Amino acid sequence: AYNVYSDFLESAKKYAQKEASEVPYVPYYSYVPQYDQLSEKQSAYYLWWRECFKKGILIKTDLSYVLLYIYEIINLGDDQDIYEARDILAQLWNSYHKEYAAISSKLTVWICDFCLLHKLSPPQNLESDVVKFTPSLSEFFIDINENDPRGCTRTLLKYGTEYNYKTSKFATEKNIDIFDRHILGAMLTAIKIFSKDGKFLSELISDDSRVTRNAFEGALCASKWKYEIDVRYFSFSRSNELRFIMGDIVKYSENKIRAFIGVKSRLSVYSLSFELQTALNVYFENAFAAERPVNSKKKEEKHEYDVLYEVPVKPFSLSDAKKIENESWKTTNELIGAFEEESADAEKECTVSLPTIEAKEEHPRETEDNDLVKALGEYLEFAQAVKYGDNKKIQDISKSLGMLPEAICDIVNEISVEVIGDILIEDNGEGFEMIEYYADNI
Repeated sequence: AYNVYSDFLESAKKYAQKEASEVPYVPYYSYVPQYDQLSEKQSAYYLWWRECFKKGILIKTDLSYVLLYIYEIINLGDDQDIYEARDILAQLWNSYHKEYAAISSKLTVWICDFCLLHKLSPPQNLESDVVKFTPSLSEFFIDINENDPRGCTRTLLKYGTEYNYKTSKFATEKNIDIFDRHILGAMLTAIKIFSKDGKFLSELISDDSRVTRNAFEGALCASKWKYEIDVRYFSFSRSNELRFIMGDIVKYSENKIRAFIGVKSRLSVYSLSFELQTALNVYFENAFAAERPVNSKKKEEKHEYDVLYEVPVKPFSLSDAKKIENESWKTTNELIGAFEEESADAEKECTVSLPTIEAKEEHPRETEDNDLVKALGEYLEFAQAVKYGDNKKIQDISKSLGMLPEAICDIVNEISVEVIGDILIEDNGEGFEMIEYYADNI
């Protein structure tokens, strides 16, 4: 228990009842925004901006106004409609997390805390990329319904793999339907192997993951809502083994699809067992057998002039055949004699000197690597830091870009797949490392 923010809580209850009227914009800045810091004009503008936001109208604002509204909702707790409050917090994140990096990861955690304390399900109006901005307990925002295998599989494809097949240069508008259907089908086949006794992915995940933290860490929060939260959960999205296997299933499946559509290049696959590869081979053999076009010869309609080119029907005659053979040999001997005379004359008249063609060795891999280095642009330094295992530099670059290392890694791999058809960086369980085959020229 503490009394530091008890006055803020009382003010929040009063401000929740205040009405707003349209007023001009007034700037406001504070490290820890509170009602007693507001001037009369700032207070009036806060109420007007809040009123507009509730109606879905975004007018000019400052981060401090946004934070003040977040703190207001957190501290009012069950003195408000908690379902509406949850959805407003979600909409605040949707609207401002790109503009104000300071709330991009903090607010996702506070939304999770708010839902857990008030026993609410996750807000349905959150944008789907919330997961990659959630530093801990991101599973809270990921819907897994074991009674819906296809839904679970789509979730795994979205959050449980390093490789996104939709970024493949071969997943074009023409082929994307084949990619979507058969990678989903292949993943469903694989999940059955890893799900024993009817329990989803029981062979790869366990329920012993645990996190303990203080609610609303870093937010202005009265002691009434300051709890310690202890959660046990299934951490399927952070299991390195699972992520490697799921990623390789997608790549293995894409290789099968590439072969089907006539593409020669293949992605590297490392961690699939013989049992799993066999199951996937059977799936694709059956799936493509049903889709492969049948080459049937169409009967062509005859035209009147076709009869002029038809071979006449005539009974076989031995004497005619002998006559044709004798005439053929006579013609052959005449041609050979003429050719030998021309060759002798040509040798006397001239000598032909053929030009020497210097073979130029091509280096396709070197060209690819140069293209990749150019494509990486501002992320090249991050890739180099990964190559040399310089964790301090990785953190410094991530901080300067305002992104988590995992997010930068995803971007680097997306660029790499687009340029060379394979990912560049892997998570080895202890950190990031560059695939050795590509490391030489990065």
